[in-house]
Amino acid sequence: MASLRFLSLFLVLPIHIALFSSLCFAEDDTIFYDFKVSYITASPLGVPQQVIAINGKFPGPVLNATTNNNIVINVQNDLDESLLMTWPGIQMRRNSWQDGVQGTNCPIPSQWNWTYQFQVKDQIGSFFYFPSLNLQRVSGGFGPVIINNRKVIPIPFDQPEGDIIFLIGDWYTRNHTALRTALDSGKDLDMPDGVLINGKGPYRYNTTLVPDGIEYETINVDPGKTYRVRVHNVGTSTSLNFRIQNHNLLLVETEGHYTSQQNYTSFEIHVGQSYSFLVTMDQNASSDYYIVASARFVNESFWQRVTGVAILHYSNSKGAASGPLPEAPSDIYNQWAAMTQPRSIRQNTSASGARPNPQGSFHYGSINITDTYVLRSLPPVTIDGKVRATLNGISFVKPETPIRLADKYNVKGAYKLDFPNTPLTRPPRTDRSLINATYKGFIEIILQNNDTKMQSFHMDGYSFFVVGMDFGIWTESNRNSYNKWDAISKCTTEVYPGAWTAILVSLDNVGVWNLRVENLDRWYLGQETYMKIVNPEENGDTEMGPPDNVLYCGALQSKQK
Repeated sequence: MASLRFLSLFLVLPIHIALFSSLCFAEDDTIFYDFKVSYITASPLGVPQQVIAINGKFPGPVLNATTNNNIVINVQNDLDESLLMTWPGIQMRRNSWQDGVQGTNCPIPSQWNWTYQFQVKDQIGSFFYFPSLNLQRVSGGFGPVIINNRKVIPIPFDQPEGDIIFLIGDWYTRNHTALRTALDSGKDLDMPDGVLINGKGPYRYNTTLVPDGIEYETINVDPGKTYRVRVHNVGTSTSLNFRIQNHNLLLVETEGHYTSQQNYTSFEIHVGQSYSFLVTMDQNASSDYYIVASARFVNESFWQRVTGVAILHYSNSKGAASGPLPEAPSDIYNQWAAMTQPRSIRQNTSASGARPNPQGSFHYGSINITDTYVLRSLPPVTIDGKVRATLNGISFVKPETPIRLADKYNVKGAYKLDFPNTPLTRPPRTDRSLINATYKGFIEIILQNNDTKMQSFHMDGYSFFVVGMDFGIWTESNRNSYNKWDAISKCTTEVYPGAWTAILVSLDNVGVWNLRVENLDRWYLGQETYMKIVNPEENGDTEMGPPDNVLYCGALQSKQK
């Protein structure tokens, strides 16, 4: 049974102490990491399987930095297939060359290494990294990212005792190659085999549902102390409800922005999302307490096995946890009630983020919208004999040559700049169709989910304002209900089935940026596109050129040395 102890300001894990010993956090300092990505055998659900580890550990190490630090990460690919690591939420200002998705980077071949170099410019908050190619995240390779405030910028709450990190996610005992084969043959992924918490299976709260001998996570805390609890859904496709028995979750931050502080007894965390809470250890410790992450927006009675359970252990605890798990909300059949929680998340407009000016000083609600995109997702369809997922009737085909690299060398036919603003009535098709976005535009994107499953959408390179969501088909009259004052700014948002979510984005970051569904099965099947944003007066100040170690592939393969 694993045990973690949290000390001082930063998370201290025994397996990662060597990393922290060499780090310093002055502004613009450079931090170095080595990531050796390989397979190991693990049995998180009691079944031996191949997982993707970093430096021999699953999950991978914490990437811990401070606003404006420069990050250098040397990635050694010891897998038997190509690899890219991506850092969603890290905006890579002016530098999409480091984003780590197939539209921006050539994959790192097996047994090669490649070094990422980027700055966490004007950012704070909680994120995670993962391998972006070919469903590899299904097998692991993920780890947390913490970007701390500079010392001169106060955080909007008392300094907590320490950080506690939870990486939660649905899990399959089949690895990513087996699940790829299933999707390629037109099958669904079916129900996951369980939920992992920090790479470990569930505590045996039920002798029927949980077999004996599974290693589970235990979190050791001291009574009366308050901890910052950072939770990331790193899973494949399942929304999870996170809760700690008898403890309130005070929401304080999500994906780089401080929130208005409010208490929740449980919280929905959708695929790809990150939240942080303050949790005070204010119970009498008559026993240990359950930490639960359970499947939501599915047939929950049938999906009982898709539940992760860890243990919260006070230093003065008087016994083991026992009895039934704390229940998830019972609003599953009342869809409007279920949407109450995400609508309640508001930005703390008076707090400073990465800069001393308040987060609310950008008055997004008074800016004129320059363009509107309605992106509609539907259930998968068959295109040219293969099951594919679409946005606006287009299933995206991965670029053979990264987009900006193709631009630099005038590769013809690498992609098209014709992604439609609204869903098309023509038959669905496959294509490399990009959004031709305007630099310094202020755009409205409507994510219309006409699929049958809860979805999360993510945008690389940016945060966006989540100004509205509701059930039904979006119309222009829905703008009257937008939150134009304190909408939360984040980079991954949920879109309920049969519903829409509206986001506003200020296009000030030049480059090529992936816009995708975070549900890995739909992403793999083509539910994504890219935004190309170019300064027509580019002089080198708004976009960096390719790095010296750029990899070449596709039409430019002959340039690779």
